[in-house]
Amino acid sequence: MENMDLILKKEASSEFYIHKEDTNLIPSKSMNVFYNKRMIINRDISSLAINAYATIFKQDELVIVDSMAASGISSIRMLKECKNIKKMYINDINPEAVKLIDQNLKLNNLNNENFQIEITNKDANLLFSEIKGTSKEMRKPNIISIDPFGTPNIYIDSAFKVIQKVDGLMCITATDTAVLFGVRPNVCFRKYLSKPLHTEYCKEIGARILIYFICRIANINKSGIIPLLTFYSGHFLRSFSLVFKGKRKITESFKNYGYILHCSNCGYRATFRDNILKIPKKCPICQKIESLDYAGPLWIGKIHEIDFLKEILALNKNSNFPCKKRIEKLLSYAMDENFMPISYYNIHRLCQDIKIPSIPKLKDIISVIKEKGYQCSRTHFDFLSIKSDLDLPTLKNIIIELQK
Repeated sequence: MENMDLILKKEASSEFYIHKEDTNLIPSKSMNVFYNKRMIINRDISSLAINAYATIFKQDELVIVDSMAASGISSIRMLKECKNIKKMYINDINPEAVKLIDQNLKLNNLNNENFQIEITNKDANLLFSEIKGTSKEMRKPNIISIDPFGTPNIYIDSAFKVIQKVDGLMCITATDTAVLFGVRPNVCFRKYLSKPLHTEYCKEIGARILIYFICRIANINKSGIIPLLTFYSGHFLRSFSLVFKGKRKITESFKNYGYILHCSNCGYRATFRDNILKIPKKCPICQKIESLDYAGPLWIGKIHEIDFLKEILALNKNSNFPCKKRIEKLLSYAMDENFMPISYYNIHRLCQDIKIPSIPKLKDIISVIKEKGYQCSRTHFDFLSIKSDLDLPTLKNIIIELQK
């Protein structure tokens, strides 16, 4: 690989090479080595999340597995931006990626003096199984990152077999959002064992399906998870989950499994924890038969931990990351939405439905809702939407009143 074939890029604290002919391509598997500029926010938040995890859960020596490293930019940034790293596995199944990773490590003057770096060229599942085979003599990884092009589903089981069982951090990305958001429902059922719904709040449904799937795979590996942060941005979902063990605690977490009911006629939505066979056939609001549908099973508990978000926000405040302002906005909305009911209302779409000529400001709508005694917040899933515990007819009336 000659340097004339490469172009130098810079991201936050790091410089790295990518192939020249990959520069202006739409990110895909056809690239020499995969790189997606739009995933910068993923890498920013991942570095912040790892530092927050190390602080809150007092992890003094981090063993990290970046199982799908591509150009290596995410691993390099972790090595330069995260504290307490003892060992880093940097892996990719593409041999060209492994060559590029080695070159990018040298470019950033990263060697084995301050931490151990092991570069591997393997399928992620094979890597996990090999680490599991040596984990009796060595410390288990306490952080595993799975960041594939598409679904992460086939890698999660192997990852749970090797990760640290108490306070491990599982970082999982899904880019097959059309599947999780209900555009391809049969594929979602096959890959994630859950029925999606393509509604206005399908991004949240997709996130909760992903968390549910991660948790169920954890369960069959005698573990459970606590979602610390799950967010959507652009074209992907990323979930950071804390791993725990203990039969009683795992059983208690089952209360977070359930369904979302949605009426296609009147927009009614609600969570449902009972047996799926007991789901009503008729909408309780409009009384229309066969208009009520459901999504699930999925995670109906909290998808963020407030202390974790606060620590990330504090770290972000002192950072110089490319997406600093965007992260602050996203996580601030995530903190607010954590106490709200599942689902959200897109105000632009709602105004079109009720034929309102001009769209009121979101802050005015939220203010009126709170004055009337309801809860209300923005949501990071959609910056044009709000979450609230009021019903849809009341929300429509509030918007009409604001127009008058």
